[in-house]
Amino acid sequence: MTSQVTNLRAMPVSQYRPSRRGEANRLRKGQSKTHRNYQPAFTGSTPRGMAAKVVARLNSHDWNRNPELAALRRRGYTPWSRLFDNAFKPQPMRISTRQESREALTALSLTLAANCDYNPDSDYMFEVMLPVEELARRMGVLHQYENGRLAYDVLLHALRVQEELDYLVIHRARDTDSGQFKPMRIFLTEKFFTSRGITVDEIRQWLHKFRQWAIAQGLAESLSLRNERHMLKMARMGIDIERHHSLKNRLRQIKRWVVSPELREEKRRVTEDLGAQIDTLDKKIRSAGKADGNDRYWKAWVRWSTSPEAPLHRVRELERSVEHDHPGLKLRDKEKYYRLLLEKAGAH
Repeated sequence: MTSQVTNLRAMPVSQYRPSRRGEANRLRKGQSKTHRNYQPAFTGSTPRGMAAKVVARLNSHDWNRNPELAALRRRGYTPWSRLFDNAFKPQPMRISTRQESREALTALSLTLAANCDYNPDSDYMFEVMLPVEELARRMGVLHQYENGRLAYDVLLHALRVQEELDYLVIHRARDTDSGQFKPMRIFLTEKFFTSRGITVDEIRQWLHKFRQWAIAQGLAESLSLRNERHMLKMARMGIDIERHHSLKNRLRQIKRWVVSPELREEKRRVTEDLGAQIDTLDKKIRSAGKADGNDRYWKAWVRWSTSPEAPLHRVRELERSVEHDHPGLKLRDKEKYYRLLLEKAGAH
């Protein structure tokens, strides 16, 4: 017994790390606790037209009465950082949502709706035309540290919640400027509208009025150029979704949902009529002896540039590249100019 007591006394006392619990309270002694640094609120301007109508509907939405959000909270929330963790198990949450979360979801929805592309002629519908940093700034939750690093955790959490609700389709990639892996392209889905009481017929009616207004005001071409500049910007940043087939199928599904069957039938009929007229004109040119072999590369370029495999931003990028490398070549030798275009496109 004496030897055991001696051995226990001889054992070194383990060194525990001192607890830091309450350290922040000690440092803040005599000062009030900061509940949160930023209160989410939509601070941007709302464009006229369809965006104003969607924003007006979103303003009156009550998240506590959203059945899809209630089902998500019963099931449990999965953050993006733990999405591929097999050991992670979502924990059920209480049904009612805190005021801070409701404010963040509302501010995010209003910001997305106000800066969305509602042009029905776009390849993919309802794309948000702002980067996440600008979205956070217009939500009022952008924080900048002393070293210049930007943080917008409130925005990222709200985006993830709406992504789990299938209100958004988010394409994440690595930003070449900051090196961060973050959301680069955001698209609104059909549930983003139907969950707020907006029907399909209303969306189609608003889009039709938006198109008629753009044509009447002469803005149809400027909207197309805006979408083209956005695609060129994504291409310069290396953001490409051509190999993401499931993502493209989902975006096509959204466009099929919003484009009415009557409009699709009218577009098909107009395309067939234009094709018939082009064939008739081509026959007339051939019969007049004007269609010789001197325009072979031009015809090949027209066929490739108007095919579904050639995006508009890719065509414009190739034309700018050839014109930059060979100034004035299009006026001097058109066939050589179009041959170089085909070679750069890999279609020669």
